Amino acid sequence: MTMHGRKPLESPLLVFILVALLLLSASGVAQPVRDSSLTSGRVAAPDTGINGTRLAIVAGVTGGTMAAVEIYQANGWWKDNRAPFHFREDLRYGLWVDKLGHFYAGDLLTYLFSKGLQWANLSERSSLWIGAGTSLFFQAYVEVMDGFHTWGFDRVDFATDVAGSFYPLLQHYVPVLRSFNMKFSYHPSGLLNEPGGIGFRGQQHLIFDDYEGQTIWLAIHVNDLLPSSMEKYWPDWLALAVGYGARNIATSNDYSVVLLSLDYDMTKIIPSSTPFLKTLGEALNFLHFPAPAVQISPRAIWYGIYF
Repeated sequence: MTMHGRKPLESPLLVFILVALLLLSASGVAQPVRDSSLTSGRVAAPDTGINGTRLAIVAGVTGGTMAAVEIYQANGWWKDNRAPFHFREDLRYGLWVDKLGHFYAGDLLTYLFSKGLQWANLSERSSLWIGAGTSLFFQAYVEVMDGFHTWGFDRVDFATDVAGSFYPLLQHYVPVLRSFNMKFSYHPSGLLNEPGGIGFRGQQHLIFDDYEGQTIWLAIHVNDLLPSSMEKYWPDWLALAVGYGARNIATSNDYSVVLLSLDYDMTKIIPSSTPFLKTLGEALNFLHFPAPAVQISPRAIWYGIYF
């Protein structure tokens, strides 16, 4: 049995996202994206008046974040790599961990934007539609700019951007999908901070291209799927998660791994008695927390704790 150790997240963007979630929740955000009104199929109440001040704050934070990403990309990825616009797909790059990461990012960004809009008193449904569109625009901008540089516009990446951005909307209209949610865990691999990041001149590997350290999970809320006669036998806070990762990325012997792990529904563990706690539970549900796991492909490995 193996203990799989991890270090804290080191991505500025991910740290920003988590901080933003906590700030929004502390401000008393309105109904969450995945709340009981969605589960019951009820339509959210109509708008009672948009809060212009809060809407301006959301727009300002969104614009500022986009500007920060532009500066980061311009100095890290795009500098000295200008090229005529072109398409380019690399289906081997990251062994599809990066593709799943695009889906996860779209899902998370839609959640963030829709939460901010609900805080500004837009209806839940309107917030989801606008949030999904903003999330896709946010990612599509980066893809288009990549098209004018060495990387090229990756149509597969864009497809996963679209799928991830609109997944929360699909969950809204197809109730059973609310029992399946994307999660993320990360630990620095041996490549982190080493020279030779993909396409960088003299740059080090960052979390964004440290695909060996990333695991993307699909959490399955088992209790939601059981017939009513069996629900009492499965704790509602306990879920299962299927994970996907990659190993030996920097070698010719790279391979993908599939894992099965226990998982926790933080919305059932953290009380939802206040808007802060309700949103905190939702925010933490985007992360896979330490739990026993087994690698089921390409060979069986038992982990006492994997996170």
